[in-house]
Amino acid sequence: MAYRLLQCVIFFCQTFLLLSYVSADCTFPKVKEVTEGMRMIERLKGKRYTMEDMFYKYAIGICVPAQEGDKAAEAAVLQFDKHNTSKEPVIIGRVTAADIMHGGDWVLLEYNKGKSYTTHCGSEERRARIMITCDENAVNEQLFILSEENNRTDTCFYLFEISTDVVCPVKPLITVGLSVGSVILIVLFSVVVLYLILGFSYNRFVLRAKGYEQIPNYSFWKDFGNLQADGCNLICRSKDSQQPRSYKGVGDDQLQVDEERGSGDDHLLPM
Repeated sequence: MAYRLLQCVIFFCQTFLLLSYVSADCTFPKVKEVTEGMRMIERLKGKRYTMEDMFYKYAIGICVPAQEGDKAAEAAVLQFDKHNTSKEPVIIGRVTAADIMHGGDWVLLEYNKGKSYTTHCGSEERRARIMITCDENAVNEQLFILSEENNRTDTCFYLFEISTDVVCPVKPLITVGLSVGSVILIVLFSVVVLYLILGFSYNRFVLRAKGYEQIPNYSFWKDFGNLQADGCNLICRSKDSQQPRSYKGVGDDQLQVDEERGSGDDHLLPM
């Protein structure tokens, strides 16, 4: 029950958002729900751009008529003849026949149902494709016309480009964290400082120690160097520090016969 209720809420929210897009004079007949591309151009909706080349001037609106209050209120892209200003502008695409595609950092907005060609492109209707690309350094949006594909048998279109930072992906916040080694060093340093403070206070105020005797475990740290040397001598050195004792037997000098006293035990015999 709760899952169905959640689905209904999501459906009504999407329908409301879709109606908001339609009410902004940008209708996507092929799109049945709100897409990420629609959200990406939300900040561009209602803006108008103009540009010109050697022969024509172009007016473009993003989900809004290119010119406000003219006869062709649905015209999203208009083409004006610079050399014949009295000529009616050519409608290239309409806001009521829009289509949209998107990628990670771009949106392709297409306006269809423009004025039909007369002599080429199979007399099909004109259309405009506006490639909205990411440019993080763009202060103001810039409009360029890239080409007019009108030498084909079908699918002819005008290709425009708008560089803006609106469609750039949002970069995640960079969080600076401490490594495991840094945490261990901080903890070790804190323990050493706490040991010194508590030990110094105890020796000074409880044991009434003076001078170097106030240092915690002063006798231990005093002999610490000697203890290190003994440990290194025991573990690292391969040669014994003491020479092995050699057996020293009875020498010949002790076995020599005393010439003055004679040989053997003759002096012990009775006369």
